[in-house]
Amino acid sequence: MSKSFNASKGKVRRSNFELLRIVSMLLVLLAHYVPTRGGVTKDALLNDTFATLCTLELHSLSIVCVNCFVLISGYFGIRLNIKSFSNYLYQIIFWSAASVATSLLLGINGGLSLFLEGVVWGWFPWAYLVLMILSPMINAFVEKCSVRELGGYLIVFYLFSTIGGYLLGCRDFLSGMSGLSLVGLYLIGAYLRRCDLKLFGYPAKVNFVVYLVLGIALLGVNVLLLMVGIKSTPYGYLNPVVIVMAIYLFLTFAKMDIGCQLLVNGVAASAFSVYLFHCHPAIGGWISQGWTRINEVYGSCLSIPVAVFSFIVIFAFCCVVDRLRIYTFKIISNSVFHNRNGLCDRADVQ
Repeated sequence: MSKSFNASKGKVRRSNFELLRIVSMLLVLLAHYVPTRGGVTKDALLNDTFATLCTLELHSLSIVCVNCFVLISGYFGIRLNIKSFSNYLYQIIFWSAASVATSLLLGINGGLSLFLEGVVWGWFPWAYLVLMILSPMINAFVEKCSVRELGGYLIVFYLFSTIGGYLLGCRDFLSGMSGLSLVGLYLIGAYLRRCDLKLFGYPAKVNFVVYLVLGIALLGVNVLLLMVGIKSTPYGYLNPVVIVMAIYLFLTFAKMDIGCQLLVNGVAASAFSVYLFHCHPAIGGWISQGWTRINEVYGSCLSIPVAVFSFIVIFAFCCVVDRLRIYTFKIISNSVFHNRNGLCDRADVQ
């Protein structure tokens, strides 16, 4: 018998998935750092081969970041209610205000216009909001499907996604930056929870090796494209290789058993705040300029560990400030939502 899609309701999430949430957000930071290392061209590849290969491999390994986040949501299932929905929106509003306040303290820029822009800015928060709204219907569909039916549907969905979205550029998919694309990843997460295929039953180490090997393959493909003068890049959320990489990185952590680690769970609860902060229009440009400066000062190789240190600093800052967000929402929710027993206290992206 397959496992119930909603079997995780009411249970504490294991810290291995919370650790994946942290790693995924660090990969988001890495993905946004990579462009500051400079453009990747045929001339760059020939004149500074090692540095260019490093940039390409960093891109290969980090491109799975968003997909992994949504796989986690699909694996556990979004439990939509007024409280979780309000919590999600409150995060966006809180971190728009916090980002503007931080920019003013740093003497960068700020103001009401950037606060409002920060609330509506960014493709992922609003694509995920679409997924949240659709989640009750998707969950009902998953519940009624057998594992085989769900697997068949995914094959059809990703044939359309690969041909129509990735190869032909169908606008509905928006290169993977759309609610429709997140629905597909959500369904994969639900399928992984229920299926028992040998293909997905390897130990964590094997899964991680598959992820690394496919990342190297992406690098190789990009090098070949550059050498023959093709400007197209294999890096994209809809690339089926990228999706498979995300699946195997997800399975790497799914096969781990680290128990319940309160520190990991606490940090993971603030992971989404890192995205909302470092991408905000009031602060994002300043952070990118800092990464560019790191590359100029430390060079193409030594700049990588320095940049990783900056990721940790950004993460730590967001975790500290996000305690205020969690505390204030708890006060608000306790006064507004009187029925505290049957409600979800957190949005799935946290």
